[in-house]
Amino acid sequence: MDRAPHTEASHRWSPAARRLGIVSASAVAGIGVLYVGVIALWLVVEATPRAPIGDPYLAVMEGLTILSALGILGLILALWCFAEATRRLFALATLLFGSFGAVLTLAVHFVQLTAVRQLWQAGQLSDYRLIWPSMLFAVEYLAWDVLVGLTMACAGLSLPATAKAVSARRALLGGGALCLVGVIGPLSGGMLVQNVAVFGYAIVLPVAAALLARLFYTTPSGVSPP
Repeated sequence: MDRAPHTEASHRWSPAARRLGIVSASAVAGIGVLYVGVIALWLVVEATPRAPIGDPYLAVMEGLTILSALGILGLILALWCFAEATRRLFALATLLFGSFGAVLTLAVHFVQLTAVRQLWQAGQLSDYRLIWPSMLFAVEYLAWDVLVGLTMACAGLSLPATAKAVSARRALLGGGALCLVGVIGPLSGGMLVQNVAVFGYAIVLPVAAALLARLFYTTPSGVSPP
């Protein structure tokens, strides 16, 4: 009787799910490195104090954000397949929060890259950049501070508390907590606090994704999570 949950979990962790997990986790980690690289390039080449990032850097960053959201969708699906039966509720929460966050992110940046820039070029908008406070930026903060924060926290709880998974588990829980703390910024108007969330999803999330890629790689398909 006690083998049934483990058997069911191992059936979900199929070769296709394992490949999806490795590829999507590696993609999220790699896109995170590229994103930080674009910001560093902007700081070196064109940054002025307190000036919002503009094109072409912003356009590249928004494209990377779209790709990252797609990678997160694959990653959370793989995590649902990876989770053992006793942690399936956390894995399901990860899937739900992550899906909502990814869809909102895709919507915001598709609008930004298409309608907003065309309206700006037509002189109907004063600026194409995401500048706080704005409705689109509020949706962006909802996606990344709240929903990605909850996704990371639930993803950490969906992993087994074993030596093999402990690094990824801690990174996800820590990054999720940082994102959720950062939402105090948009709520209060004290936007310096928002930088806490930025550290959570721009730095900790790619690190956690790299650790997940390693965990998936070292866990053969057809067996229960370690």
